[in-house]
Amino acid sequence: MDKAFFKQLDQQHLSADNRRNIKTILGVLDERYSEITASGNLNHYQDYAKLATLDVSPKAYEILSYDIKVLSDSSVLSFYKLKEKNSNTLSFRSNIWLKSDENWQLIFHQGTPVIADED
Repeated sequence: MDKAFFKQLDQQHLSADNRRNIKTILGVLDERYSEITASGNLNHYQDYAKLATLDVSPKAYEILSYDIKVLSDSSVLSFYKLKEKNSNTLSFRSNIWLKSDENWQLIFHQGTPVIADED
């Protein structure tokens, strides 16, 4: 499986244009999707299905240190460091992509803030 392909999927998921359109985002998510947010909240597909839009003011992101681990023929873990360009904050992200009917969808996501050392 191609790391560049999954990086493109993750970039599409983070795209400001896509994040303005909840239908586009729901198309990326498996109906069993769950996420643990950077603030520690647990969200599910159904939580997003109720929304009119995902993000009123989408942020600009840059993916750093991207990698994948193939879990099976139909599942891949992607993980990377993400920089939010406006606030210059960093987080670690992990996603599990699941292949269903020839399409790859997110079934799990976790975002963890990177806390700078105070040395």
